[in-house]
Amino acid sequence: MKVAGKDLIRPAAESGRRPRPVLVVRLDATLAGAASPKAQAAGTYNVGFGFHPSTAWCTNVGDSLAVMLRPGNAGSFTASDHIAVLDASFGQIPAPSRADVLVTIDGAGASHEIIDHLTAMNTAAVHGNRGRRVEYSLGWPVDDRTLGAISDLRECDWAVAVDTDGVPDPQAQVADLTGILRADPGGDSLATWPADLRVIARRVPRPAGKQAKLGENANWESGAFATSTAAGQVQRLDARHRTQAHVEDRVKQFKACGARNLPSTDYDRNAAWLQLAALATSLTAWLRHVALDGDLAKAATKSLRFRVLSAPARLVTHARRKILKIPPGWEWAHDLAGAWDRLQALHPA
Repeated sequence: MKVAGKDLIRPAAESGRRPRPVLVVRLDATLAGAASPKAQAAGTYNVGFGFHPSTAWCTNVGDSLAVMLRPGNAGSFTASDHIAVLDASFGQIPAPSRADVLVTIDGAGASHEIIDHLTAMNTAAVHGNRGRRVEYSLGWPVDDRTLGAISDLRECDWAVAVDTDGVPDPQAQVADLTGILRADPGGDSLATWPADLRVIARRVPRPAGKQAKLGENANWESGAFATSTAAGQVQRLDARHRTQAHVEDRVKQFKACGARNLPSTDYDRNAAWLQLAALATSLTAWLRHVALDGDLAKAATKSLRFRVLSAPARLVTHARRKILKIPPGWEWAHDLAGAWDRLQALHPA
C-alpha cells in the first residue's frame, strides 16, 4: 500500500530488521438489487428493492476477505454485523500477515461497539512487539460536538492537506481536534471513548451557491475521521484515510463477478452465490497481482474476461509437459503467455 506517495510500513522494532508492511482491511456495505420477490429482499435506503450485503476487503491485493448477505432493510450502522464481518475477515488472513493491521470503515463504523472491539483486538497495547497491532481509521460524525471543536480552532491551527501522491493540496486543510475535545470547558467530550482515540478534521471551500446547514461555516465544508494511530503528521493520516475510498473499485469487480443480481428465491442459495462471487473476485485479484503487468494488472473484470479469460487457447499435454497453445493472431497472446510463465514459475507442477 502507498499513502501520500510512500509505502505504508511499520518501522523495524529492532536495528537491522526490515520494516514491516501494514495490511489494510476495509469494511463496506453495498446494494444488490432484486427485480422480483425473493426471500428477505426488502426496500433499501435508496428507495430500491433487494439486499444490503456487508463486505470486507484486503486493500493491499484487492481480494475479498468476507461477505455477509443481509436483507435490503438491514441498517448501515449495525455494529454486530460489522463485528461479525471483521472477525471473519481476520480469520482469512494468514497469521504472519495479521501482525500489523489497519482497519478502515466509513462513517458507519463510528460506534462504541466497533471501536471498543477494535481496541480489544490491539494486543500490542499490552504485549508490545509480541502482540498484534490493530489500528483503525473510521469516519467520524460532524455533529454539534465536532462542529463546536472546529469553530474553536484558530486559522493557524489548520495545515495544508496533501493528495494521495503526497503533493500539497491548497484547496484542503486538516487539523487535529483531539486536544480541544478532551479539554472542553464542560468536561472531556471523549471521556467514554478509548484513551488513544484521535479526531482529525478536514475542510474544503464550500462550492458557490451551496447553502450551509444550521451551525456550519458558510465558507467551508468539513469532514472528520477518528484514528487510534498515535504518531504521524495529520496530513499523512488524512491521506491514509482517504486512500481507502477506492474500495468502491473492489465492489465494482465483485458485482461484475456475479454479485449485482442474486439468482434464486431462496436466501441460503443467494448467500452461497454471493460467496462464489467473492471467490471469483479474489481469484481475479490475485491473477492481477502475481501474473499480469501493465494495463492488464489494473484492468476491470470485463476487460480481463475478454482479453485473458476467454482467450481462444488450449491446454494440452505432450511428453509429460503441459503446453498452452495460443493462436498467434490473438492480440493479447504475449500477455497471456507471460501470465502463464509467471504462474508456472510459482508452481511448476
